[in-house]
Amino acid sequence: MGVSELGGVIVSDDFISRSLQKRITEVVQGPIWQYGWHSNSRRDRFCYWHAAFAGGSANSRVNCEEELSSKPYLAPIHELWLHLSQGALKGHEPLRVYANGHTYGVEGYVHRDNKDTENYFSTVYYAHPVWHKNWGGDTAFYSRDGQDIIHSVYPRPGRAITFHGASPHCARAPSRECAELRISVVIKTQMRAG
Repeated sequence: MGVSELGGVIVSDDFISRSLQKRITEVVQGPIWQYGWHSNSRRDRFCYWHAAFAGGSANSRVNCEEELSSKPYLAPIHELWLHLSQGALKGHEPLRVYANGHTYGVEGYVHRDNKDTENYFSTVYYAHPVWHKNWGGDTAFYSRDGQDIIHSVYPRPGRAITFHGASPHCARAPSRECAELRISVVIKTQMRAG
């Protein structure tokens, strides 16, 4: 298992088995998608693909692990959570779990997931089965004022990145070379009380 830190972003590679990666990919390649999701519905002009798994609204601070574990078809996503909760997310509880999908021409907007700079975290797991270096699709992180990219993370299959939800970031669109769906499973968390 490789864990490193890049500019405040924890990068976890090879922390789950290939068989679990494959099972997660099977879930997110199923008929789960709805088109029309926005990072910020008041501001974003264009939308992307989305699938909700567990948890409440963006403002929910209620543990959703029981809901996640109660859905048999999401067993691989729950297993992903259990692995993360023993590593980068040790001591956390899940608040929302969902997947996002981007294709060529469908990019994200620079946004923050939450204003809480202390106890709100986002983890993005790249669930697509393959990715090529010329396909783009990186996750870019910006300075506080949003004027500069301070670093970006390549969407390597099976990689997870964890960061404070208040960090400005966006999913960059796949390039024209990419005929695949850029798939991320997103887990929003907070540290458990007490």
